[in-house]
Amino acid sequence: MTVALEEVQDNPARYARQLERAKVSSGYAVCRCTTGAGGDPLRLVVRRYGALFHLARWPDEGPRHDAQSCSFYAAGPSADSANPDSLDAIRQTPAGLNVKLDASLAVRTVEPVTRSASNLSGAGPTRRCAPFLGFLQRVWLEAGLNVWTGAPARSWGQCNAQLLAALGDGKLNGKPMQDVLHVMSRYDESEGPSIVAEFDRFLARITTTPEATQRGIVITEVRSVDNSKFGFVLRLRQTSRTLFASKAIIDAASKSFRSAWAQIGAPTARVVALAVNERTLGKGDKEGNLRIVDVALQLCNSTFIPCDSSYEVAMANRLVAERRRFKKPLRLMPGDDTLPDFRLTDTSTPTAIEVYGMLDNAQYLARKTQKQAIYARAATPCVEWIPPAALESIRLPVAAP
Repeated sequence: MTVALEEVQDNPARYARQLERAKVSSGYAVCRCTTGAGGDPLRLVVRRYGALFHLARWPDEGPRHDAQSCSFYAAGPSADSANPDSLDAIRQTPAGLNVKLDASLAVRTVEPVTRSASNLSGAGPTRRCAPFLGFLQRVWLEAGLNVWTGAPARSWGQCNAQLLAALGDGKLNGKPMQDVLHVMSRYDESEGPSIVAEFDRFLARITTTPEATQRGIVITEVRSVDNSKFGFVLRLRQTSRTLFASKAIIDAASKSFRSAWAQIGAPTARVVALAVNERTLGKGDKEGNLRIVDVALQLCNSTFIPCDSSYEVAMANRLVAERRRFKKPLRLMPGDDTLPDFRLTDTSTPTAIEVYGMLDNAQYLARKTQKQAIYARAATPCVEWIPPAALESIRLPVAAP
């Protein structure tokens, strides 16, 4: 049975039986991205997530997939990855990502606990902790969601599948990833009950008693943020479930993630949240409400390419509409601030794209000058857009045949 990958990713419940059969019988599924060129089908890992199954690239076979069209493609390991730092906050393992996140997921009392409290004890070198947005962006990178191969669209179902494949059967703060982190599924009316049941099983792990609190992390799309009687309510895409947040949490998020915050509800953008949740203490047998204790927001264009501003959203949307192949470099390490905003990969020589939108900021202007000097020294082709000039006025190089 051969099915388009996007169909399986958008409808995992519909293909659960076939994927389970493949996992049990042969132990893997296959990707046919290279068979047209006379290559053999490549194996794919079939991983179980609750009642559903998802596909992931086979270990060490990422470079063998088609680099232009296949989302399972991954470049070979770099020299640095051959000798990983044992103190890194995020480490790749054969099972999936092993993450130490700057968050307390188990609290012995319901009193507030700072995120870094878990790092205050012990002697000697301690493993670094990943900040929330850094973790979210790293998972986006591992899932290949910062790369566009010229497809006409990408749904949240495809994002969900690629994120789960990147996370794998890893660990987060020493606990199985699936026990403490849930990536919201794409809503499908025909599969609504199974999707709701899957989410409810995860939410049941988030508990608060007079003695202890067990928290859980959700990666989801934000539809709107509205006032409520006791603070604010986050309304989510893909589900009717809502999350509550205090004024302090909302104020901090709106200041720390200004570009993303300003685009919540915008029809041309998507805002993804990584939210740490706990329950309020219910009375009697009544279950408490879910409330956010910490959150990070990531701005994306309409097809979930990460962006740093509304101008980048507009540029990314144009590149997708014109079926260009491009990459959004993510700035995760010191020195990454000189990376281009986007990089066209369908030109004879990769072309940098820069969106300059903060010309009243001296530090930003200095970095702009630094980037321009780097491109000049390396003879790197570069397209510059300086708003408020119309985006339509910017000429892009023709894609190579």
